[in-house]
Amino acid sequence: MTTVLRATAGTACEEGPSPTADGTGRGPTDAGGARRPQALATALIRAREAACLTQEELAERSGLSVRAIRNLETGHTARPRKQSLRLLATALRLPPAASDTFLRLPRDEGPPAPGGPEPAELPAAPRHRLVGREELIEALRTDLTRNEPAQRPAVVVGPAGAGKTAVVLRAAHGVCDHFPDGQVFVDLHPGSSPPMTADTLVRRVLRSVGCAATGHPEEDRAQLRNTLSKRRVLVVLDNVDSEAQVRPLLVDGGRSAVLVAARRELSALPAQSRRAVGALGQQDAYQLLEDLVGAARARPQRSAALSIVQSCTRLPLALHIAGLWLTARPHRSLRDLADRLVDERHRLDSLVVGDLSLQVSVTAYFRQLPPPVRASLCRLEAIRGDFGVEEMAVHVTPSRRLAVDLLEELTHRQMVYVSTPDRDGGTRYRLHDATRLYVSHLVEQERTRRTATPTGELTPLTGSADTPQLW
Repeated sequence: MTTVLRATAGTACEEGPSPTADGTGRGPTDAGGARRPQALATALIRAREAACLTQEELAERSGLSVRAIRNLETGHTARPRKQSLRLLATALRLPPAASDTFLRLPRDEGPPAPGGPEPAELPAAPRHRLVGREELIEALRTDLTRNEPAQRPAVVVGPAGAGKTAVVLRAAHGVCDHFPDGQVFVDLHPGSSPPMTADTLVRRVLRSVGCAATGHPEEDRAQLRNTLSKRRVLVVLDNVDSEAQVRPLLVDGGRSAVLVAARRELSALPAQSRRAVGALGQQDAYQLLEDLVGAARARPQRSAALSIVQSCTRLPLALHIAGLWLTARPHRSLRDLADRLVDERHRLDSLVVGDLSLQVSVTAYFRQLPPPVRASLCRLEAIRGDFGVEEMAVHVTPSRRLAVDLLEELTHRQMVYVSTPDRDGGTRYRLHDATRLYVSHLVEQERTRRTATPTGELTPLTGSADTPQLW
């Protein structure tokens, strides 16, 4: 074996192998006798170890940071600068021929996924323009392609109807080229199904990347971490309800990335890059509706369009449904829909087109509430506008501490948001409009049942698929 690296005086080793087996820049032969190019990451590790240098010592010699060297050795840096490679070659004291070879070595992209082609599971991205979300989408793409030793999951959280899934899909499609080993998409809580457990998710992702589950949860998690650390895979999780569903996918020093659309705050998830999403601004909301129905139709009926925007409370899902409803009915005016949506009692029933429904979206959030939180939310239905701990004491519980805890829980679960502080700086809250309409609808349903009981009191709902249990 040709040796070209010699340790400096005082080190324990005298010599080591060159970055390539034969000094030519070509790796071992494959089954057909053809030479396979050796990866830069592998060559750098071997050359550094042959010189008996730690990453810190090589950093000091070359003038590069330890982090830069670590990223090169783990394959995180996709296009290293030529000048950085020259500094490394000089610090490693490579001869001219070996130095030239080192500069031409390809980057190690990790082992190919076994068991078939790379997964490409992302649903189609939204076809319409996501007005008002451009900066958010660009920020997510930056988060997903940032080279960092510790993986930071990108998390998008917001209330029902805010368009989280559309945002994460648009962001994910924009970075597919950065994840050549595949893109995995999992809906953790589809429809009326129970939420997916963490162990079920692990097995699901393993199958997607071509690995067989062992049947032992701990071994499956270890296998998944090992796989994600060696490949560049993008995992997109939709409708996440807990931190436990995300943790098995997090790997320090790995090349994969995790993008999450969450229904509640994931406060216990470490080092997350959190992005909040909510209602659109007034102008963006109008523009979204105009994009969907066409300017030629919307602008002459601007007052009706603005009324629709107001009734939809500027939520992207509600506006999208309204736009599709109008598109499917070119003979109807915008005023027809605006008048239908004015009546709050029937607004949720009207915001339905095909399999899209704002009410179904809110129901998914409501079903996940613990019974005490659900009951508290229903008792807040009588409050209009902002409220605080004092109103909670009147309508929900006399305990101030419990009232604060319930408000925080409702806020984290995206049913309530923090509003403008009062004159004394006290925190004020407000129900999300879609939540208020939904709860009012449920409570009204319950009131109609009074005549069915001798006392005339409210009775618990049965908890069927269409009418979740209130308390």
